Amino acid sequence: MGFADQQLERIRPTWDRMLNHRFLLDTRDGRIGDRTFAAWLRQDYLFVEGAMPFIAAMLAKAPEAHRPPLVRSLTALEKELALFEERAEALDVNLRGAAPSFACHAYVQFLMSIAHRGTFAESYTVLYAAEKAYHDSWCVVRAGIDPASPWFPFVDNWSGEPFAAWVEQLQSTLDALAAEASEAERARMAELFATTARYEIAFWEMAATGETWPGLEDESAPSAGSGPIWRSEAGESGDHAWRGVAEG
Repeated sequence: MGFADQQLERIRPTWDRMLNHRFLLDTRDGRIGDRTFAAWLRQDYLFVEGAMPFIAAMLAKAPEAHRPPLVRSLTALEKELALFEERAEALDVNLRGAAPSFACHAYVQFLMSIAHRGTFAESYTVLYAAEKAYHDSWCVVRAGIDPASPWFPFVDNWSGEPFAAWVEQLQSTLDALAAEASEAERARMAELFATTARYEIAFWEMAATGETWPGLEDESAPSAGSGPIWRSEAGESGDHAWRGVAEG
C-alpha cells in the first residue's frame, strides 16, 4: 500500500465525516438552497482564482521532471474560472465584491505557508489531499444529483474522468516522493494530509452555515476593494485564494 492510501486509511473517520457532510448530501438530494450554493460558489471562485500563486510557489521548488504537469494545471485553472463565470452569469450570481470567509482565508494562509516554507514533497501532499478530497466529495454528489440541476456542471467537472485521471497522477507522484523522503519528512507529510482534510470539512461547513468571521457575524466583512485581502507569510499579497485543479 502506497503512502497516499496509507494516509486515507489512517484518517478514515475524518475522511468519512467530510464525505457525509450535509452540504454534499443536500446538494446530492436536491435539498440545497440556491442562496446556500451561490455562497459556496463565490467562496470557491475566490479559492480557484488564487491557485496560481500556490502552484507558482511549488514550481519554484519542483524538480525538473515535476514541472510540466504543474504548468498544465495553470491552464486548467483558467478553465475552472470560466466554468464559475459561465454558471454565475446563467444563474444571475454576482461573483465580484465578495470578501473571503474566515475558513477560506485560513485555508489559503495554510496553503501559502506550506508552499513557501515547506519542502516540495510537503506541498505536493497538500495538493494531492485537496484534489483527492474534491474528487471524492463530488463523486458523492454525482451519485444522486439530478443531471438537470443547474449545479451539475460543477459536479461533472470534479467527478468526471479527466479530473479522476489528474488525481491518480498526483497519487502516483506523491507515493514516489514519500518513498524518497526521510522518516521525519514523511511524518510531516502525514500530518499535512490530515490537516488538509480538516480544512476541507471547514470549507463545507462554512458553505452550509454561511459563516463569515467568528465573533463578527453582525459586522460587514472588509470589501474586496478596501485593499489586499491575502498576504502570505512570505510577504506576497494578492486578491484571492486557491482551490484544486485538473488537467485539461
